[in-house]
Amino acid sequence: MIHFTTCDQKYLISILIFSVASILLLIVNTQVGIVSATVSNTTQTGIPVYEITTRGNLFNAQGVNGTGYRGTYPLLDIRNLSNTCPEEVAIFIHGWGQDETGAKERLDRVKMSLEKNNYTNPLVGFSWDSDTKWNAAQFLAKWNGLKLADYIVGLMDNCKQHHDKDIKIRLIGHSMGARIILSSLDSLHKNATWNNSNFKVASVDLLGAAVDNEEVTMNPGDILVDKTNWGSPKSDYGGAIQEEVMRFYNLYNPKDNVFELIYPLFEGDFALGQSGYQKLPYPITFPKNYEDINVTDQIKAIHDADGIEADVFGFCHNNNEYCKIKSEGWDFGFCNLLTFPPICQPPDIGDNHAGYIGFRNLTNLDLPADDGAMDAVVSKWRING
Repeated sequence: MIHFTTCDQKYLISILIFSVASILLLIVNTQVGIVSATVSNTTQTGIPVYEITTRGNLFNAQGVNGTGYRGTYPLLDIRNLSNTCPEEVAIFIHGWGQDETGAKERLDRVKMSLEKNNYTNPLVGFSWDSDTKWNAAQFLAKWNGLKLADYIVGLMDNCKQHHDKDIKIRLIGHSMGARIILSSLDSLHKNATWNNSNFKVASVDLLGAAVDNEEVTMNPGDILVDKTNWGSPKSDYGGAIQEEVMRFYNLYNPKDNVFELIYPLFEGDFALGQSGYQKLPYPITFPKNYEDINVTDQIKAIHDADGIEADVFGFCHNNNEYCKIKSEGWDFGFCNLLTFPPICQPPDIGDNHAGYIGFRNLTNLDLPADDGAMDAVVSKWRING
């Protein structure tokens, strides 16, 4: 039997304690590393991002918790904006046919494109029930304009009354999101709190606006004389544009695939996003603060802007040609799915209706490939305030 002296025992006990402590420290560090890695995946980077939603027929827009697209950053508490009242806030409104995942994807692409242009102010995404039939979505868009207006009035009035701060509100609308913005301006135009406070929207940027080209008119008769407008949510928004917005930009594109064929087929008319304000069969009177900007060259010849599988309306069976289109992610407007085999038009400059807010890097979906027309948007903000 080995005998240890008192000193030896104390020495062995010290070694034992040190060894156990080292093991425990290693375990703790490992767990902290795991937690840190988990947290880092949802750490806010770049632009602070928020989302509000009216999905489910909510009467008022409500804040959305959780994370942004692909879970790489948190969606912040919308109440922060009312408490901190930042100098400037950009609000993005997506277009037709987007569920909540699609809405987040569009918001994320706007975020990446703004960051690419060194924009750092808070960004809010407005999510609405656009994943429905075209005609129903148009009426929903008009109704959601009132909800957007209520949110804007509430935010600006709160910051003015309780913090003595003014906020610049910038509105960005893509496709049918333009109808929500126009409806919101009309609602603001009639809002007593808004008018008594002399509030104004700092800027509006419509990207590929899926509204008729006469809807920015100052003359109500221009809407009434066009029979394609009867029984629709279309209206004359020129007065509201001129009175409630500092600067109004319509970024249009004559080569947009959706506007060349699909929009006229749906509406029997031409889109504001295709050729700017109406010039034929007669020119309308547009607001003094209205400006058309041709961004055709900003829309790259890329067939997939979002990195999401194409919607082929259930035609993908047994790995057929439709399945190939789905897997390749062809964006809406490129492919004729009514023929067999289906025919997809090779992309050219200006074609992609989904590309105004930027293109996702298809080899790394967390990075942008191009910022679409968003550099033109930010440039105007910096030049004109």
